[in-house]
Amino acid sequence: MLEQIVNVPISQVRSREPVRVGPDTPLGEVVAALKAGRTGAALVVDNGELIGVFTEHDLLRRIDHRNRAWRDLPVRSVMTERPRVIRSEDTIAEALRRMDAGRYRHLPVVRGREPVAVVSVRELLDCIASKFPADFLNLPSHPDKEARGPWGG
Repeated sequence: MLEQIVNVPISQVRSREPVRVGPDTPLGEVVAALKAGRTGAALVVDNGELIGVFTEHDLLRRIDHRNRAWRDLPVRSVMTERPRVIRSEDTIAEALRRMDAGRYRHLPVVRGREPVAVVSVRELLDCIASKFPADFLNLPSHPDKEARGPWGG
């Protein structure tokens, strides 16, 4: 069963519409778009092609927040250029492998050179867990402690 799941193409993983921004979009607007989209990554697109990605990790690590002018900087100045991507026909297993190897929480999904989605670790785990509902719903709240009676959920 697990082998069938990991071979599911990324195109079949439920994901939200990605946040897309242009390279000259001010960081303040990008952060507002991430918040509104309830996501941790924005695709930086120029002429329909993915040129970078900006994540919450970039927001925390690459910006000097002491300088209030950071909100006016163009996203291109702090984005990750030429990000690792996954094709929509690649599998969940390949996405997990790339995320683990690069220590990423988000991967842009492309069809050809066009960005079509962003897949997150959470979405991949939700997809896998949905295939084993009884197993995941019945896990004890503390794995190191065995449940001795029924517990709510």
